[in-house]
Amino acid sequence: MSLLGAILAGGGSRRFRSPKAVARLHGTPLWQVVADRLHEVCDDVVAIVNHPQVAREVELETLPDRRPLLGPLGGIDAALARAVRGGHDAVLVLAVDMPWVGTEALRLLVDAWRERGRTTLPRAGPPWGFHPLCGIYPLGALTQLNVAFAERRLKSGAFANSLDPEVVDTGLSRWDFRSVNNPVDLPPPAFSIVGNKKSGKTTLSVAAIAELAERGRRVMSVKHGHRFRLDSRGTDSWRHRHEGSAERVLLVGPDEFALLGGWGAEGEVPLDLLLSRHLADAEIVAVEGFRGAGLPKIEIYRAAAQPEPVFRPEEARDRGVVAVVTDRPDLPWSVPVLDADAPDVAARVADIAEGRLL
Repeated sequence: MSLLGAILAGGGSRRFRSPKAVARLHGTPLWQVVADRLHEVCDDVVAIVNHPQVAREVELETLPDRRPLLGPLGGIDAALARAVRGGHDAVLVLAVDMPWVGTEALRLLVDAWRERGRTTLPRAGPPWGFHPLCGIYPLGALTQLNVAFAERRLKSGAFANSLDPEVVDTGLSRWDFRSVNNPVDLPPPAFSIVGNKKSGKTTLSVAAIAELAERGRRVMSVKHGHRFRLDSRGTDSWRHRHEGSAERVLLVGPDEFALLGGWGAEGEVPLDLLLSRHLADAEIVAVEGFRGAGLPKIEIYRAAAQPEPVFRPEEARDRGVVAVVTDRPDLPWSVPVLDADAPDVAARVADIAEGRLL
């Protein structure tokens, strides 16, 4: 069965105050982030776009709503009509302002649709228990859409519910479904330096941070730690959190401050959300570790420290690596290679980060 991917990017972006489809997440336009995910699981990908500027910048086939001013259902309608013309059996829609929905979740949706052939949506929280703007709609949904339009029933959740959808547990959390509604919802541009233990991640990170700071950048950083604790039992700040149940405590001194908090019952908060909440005023953020985060990555690999790199050399580009710093340039790297022992390696890492993000 053939599947068309459709980016829903036809909204007016009124709260964002500019076309959000071309806003950037760590250097990549949102439409491209979503397109890359859809290309992994669909036979073809188009974008539903009503804004002329977005239509010019999106490097895909674009088409407007067939029936304007009908909200997201107008975009689903246009996508289904395009699927009919292209000989597809269904359309996988994903809103352009939901860039944190990962490829593996989309694969699970596709697998369930291929097995059952029904409207297939990911499990989510209230009010419907699913998300209507990330899912697969077969061509038969066009008939129900026409009825909904005639009756002016334009709520996407209620319409999807009327299709008796197959609801799939994709492992997505409520954080993954969050939308980019305002500029502050996007994190500051960040890149990560990844590598195995004793590869030199911290040394390279410190040098790159210093280089960016010398260039006048407002640079901040994030370090992934393991089971660390910043506060001691019985201190005043510890009591605020553990006896008073404060969610976060800002500890302020004459020269420094520290924000103390925990993950709570919902588990670890995504890195991008932490960046947008706590480092929003950074010009650029250097992250050490977080190899699974959706950031441009620079891998450091020294053969003397570890037998294998983090990512297979030939797969590095596909895993989000933009360059590798190594003493093994002879491996079949799919990305630019920097000499780990070159005196200007930090400057070259800073060049790549600025070029990719700023």
